[in-house]
Amino acid sequence: MASIEIYTKEWCPYCAKAKALLRSKDLTYREIDVTHDEALEHEMLERSGRRSVPEVFIDGELVGGYDDLAELNAGGELDRRLGLHTRADLARVYDVAIIGAGPAGLAAAIYASRKNLSTVVIALDVGGQVGTTREIANYPGYEIITGPDLVQRFSEQVTGHEVERLLGERVTGIDVSERVRRIRLASGRDVCAKTVILATGVNKRRLGIPGEKELTGRGVVYCSTCDGPLFKGLPIAVVGGGNSALEAALEMEGIAAKVYLVARAGLTGDEILQDKAMGSPRIETLIGCEPLEIHGEDRVEALTVRDAGSGQTRRLDVRGVFVEVGLFPNTDFLLDLVETNESGEVRVGPHGQTGVRGIFAAGDVTDSHDKQIIIAAGEGARAALGAFEYLLKQV
Repeated sequence: MASIEIYTKEWCPYCAKAKALLRSKDLTYREIDVTHDEALEHEMLERSGRRSVPEVFIDGELVGGYDDLAELNAGGELDRRLGLHTRADLARVYDVAIIGAGPAGLAAAIYASRKNLSTVVIALDVGGQVGTTREIANYPGYEIITGPDLVQRFSEQVTGHEVERLLGERVTGIDVSERVRRIRLASGRDVCAKTVILATGVNKRRLGIPGEKELTGRGVVYCSTCDGPLFKGLPIAVVGGGNSALEAALEMEGIAAKVYLVARAGLTGDEILQDKAMGSPRIETLIGCEPLEIHGEDRVEALTVRDAGSGQTRRLDVRGVFVEVGLFPNTDFLLDLVETNESGEVRVGPHGQTGVRGIFAAGDVTDSHDKQIIIAAGEGARAALGAFEYLLKQV
């Protein structure tokens, strides 16, 4: 069996996602917690050359962070490398296939199973955006709970039902030409089901500028909670103007030597957060500035921005670029299948119907106005009940 090592931090949600993915495959691994150990943190930096967590090694070879592990897994390469085989019955025709394992997908799985429908959940990981949320204070039943802990509660409840899981899989398309829907996976496998619930959620936007992809994990980060402490005493830039960007800037003001808040469209977050950021002597807010390029060979060395008003450019001497520019719906494989709005969100009816027979949608991937955990969970339950009613009426 291959030797798997993973460097983690206690509060890192992507570390939790990586460990959950490995556990879902019954893989054992050696966890190296660098939260309070500078020597181990230095060891991780020396071995990986990357200032981010998690960092995963297989037989001493660097895989990378969570996104790298998930990509390796989604294409089937991780299974091939480790000699693994899927446990789900791919020859079976399920009553319901749920794509996504965030609050909407997991709630749908619970309700579908309770209706005695054969159910499979297909997802890249468990939890979605909730799994990367540090604290949740508005979910009924909990005064305050972390995102990973809430996801764990959801997941444990699903485990108590007869639900198959295909984790680490990326869906590339759905064939609806026949009565049984065929879901195609990036790993080359297919899953068949009579109904499908789309609960694919949203993902973080990228900047799409030179240097971003090349320096991801080497100073370009997408989670201040995970990677912020690794930039202690270093200058950083936070790109974005919404709540997530403001929260990241305020979180980093006590860690970084200097924080530049680059808000190309102005500040749009809550006023209380705006006031705190604008009043901080360690945060320099650059409103109306557009990021142009991230510079660096092996690590981030600078960020060039351009003032939209004057057209002048400025080179910021930073060692980290924290990207917080919003979210986009995970509908890339659905655009030719279901109707979407101008933002790419799936249009749904009152019971989660998409307009395609047997295809339902729920949660943040839909055009539902309010993106809240409790609403996503409710929509997942409603979509499952809609699928049950649909199946009852089929001859």
